[in-house]
Amino acid sequence: MIKMKAKYPLARGALMICLMASLFMVAQAYDPLGSDIFLMPGESRAISGQDNVKTYIDPNADPLSIDPLMRPIDPQHSAEYLDKISGREYLSPFVQITQDLRGNWRLNLYGSLPGTADLTLVQNKDAVFGRGMLTSFGTTKDLSASGWTAKDVLYLDIVDMQNMMLYRCTLTMSEDNLSGSFNAYDAQGGAWAGTMQGSRQA
Repeated sequence: MIKMKAKYPLARGALMICLMASLFMVAQAYDPLGSDIFLMPGESRAISGQDNVKTYIDPNADPLSIDPLMRPIDPQHSAEYLDKISGREYLSPFVQITQDLRGNWRLNLYGSLPGTADLTLVQNKDAVFGRGMLTSFGTTKDLSASGWTAKDVLYLDIVDMQNMMLYRCTLTMSEDNLSGSFNAYDAQGGAWAGTMQGSRQA
């Protein structure tokens, strides 16, 4: 009986040692990050053990391929630079001017308030501006003009400085001729529209 009692703690100790050893082996073989659901081609590395292969996720991998999107913008790669290296023609803010509008012009206004505007225009790139006189119903008024060109269209604002009236014109350019329409506005809230024909004067 005494011998059995002496062997019982010994057997229990041996059982505990075996249990601890088996748990250690299981824990050593288990890798929670080694599941195949996390793996993609080229993103894993393997370390050989005695009886198994442990797989680890590469922390530097980019499975979503978003690395280029997360990089800061290179200030050297501006729109002008990219246009040059791609072989595309650089589009400047100013469209190439097809006609020189500098000189003296006579514009005939048709509508409810007809008249004739004699303008001297100057041009710098796409900007057009000048001054002149408006003759309507036997009276003459001072005018100022400013606008811009886009391809073959001239957008010109003509202001009657004496009566505070604005003529907003949209004119098509064709050699020495201008033609199109205008919308007029006065200081009292009135508005009307008409057409316009013009030509360059010698």
